[in-house]
Amino acid sequence: MSITDELREWVRDGKGSLLAIADRIDAEHESACAEAYGNGVESVALPDMTAYVKLPVDADGVPIRVGDVMEWPTTYETFEVVGIGDGTLFYIEDGSEQADWTGASTKRHHHAPTVEDVLREFAYGLGVPVADSYVAATAAKLRLAGDAE
Repeated sequence: MSITDELREWVRDGKGSLLAIADRIDAEHESACAEAYGNGVESVALPDMTAYVKLPVDADGVPIRVGDVMEWPTTYETFEVVGIGDGTLFYIEDGSEQADWTGASTKRHHHAPTVEDVLREFAYGLGVPVADSYVAATAAKLRLAGDAE
């Protein structure tokens, strides 16, 4: 039975509590909003109403929001998202007063590099293939050496 069916029944029969129905509507709305937010839908306040928009996603399928820091796929340089559109990100280059845009699907969220990331990049620069198990073991040793200081 839907909420509107309950409401119609209450009006027809004059039974039940309108407040209970209102509480249930609020609870279902809150749950639906939380689920939508987790799936990359965000509420955007507009001058005359509130709209819900599907957020663009990065190369990993993670929703992108205004304020997120993203990476360029080839240079790994970062930029802050100042606006979003349908599959589009807006950003402002240093020293510029005008926003520029780029497609969202090839960018990734920026994460500070880990010890493992630095080791892999170092090995790649030397042209040496390394196994993940070796990277993990070396990273653990480096962390222990850092704790001894």
